[in-house]
Amino acid sequence: MKPTRQEVLLSIIAIALCAIAINLIFFGPSTRGDMAAIKDIQDADKRKVAIDRFVKRMPVVWVRGGDIDATVTGTVDVSGSTVEIDR
Repeated sequence: MKPTRQEVLLSIIAIALCAIAINLIFFGPSTRGDMAAIKDIQDADKRKVAIDRFVKRMPVVWVRGGDIDATVTGTVDVSGSTVEIDR
């Protein structure tokens, strides 16, 4: 029995969603828990490797032009600019 186009398309979508989920679970951005775990590492070499891994997983936000207003409450307003998120 030959699969239909719809079955093939749905299979491709399912595989793509599984790949995204695996990427988020195992290679997602750094968390506060990761940062707290680094403080518990006693060996200096292992701590340096963990910090490097932590920084590489941290997303970077680039703002070109415009104004940025960051408050203590955790809100950030960006106006009149282009915002890019890189990793």
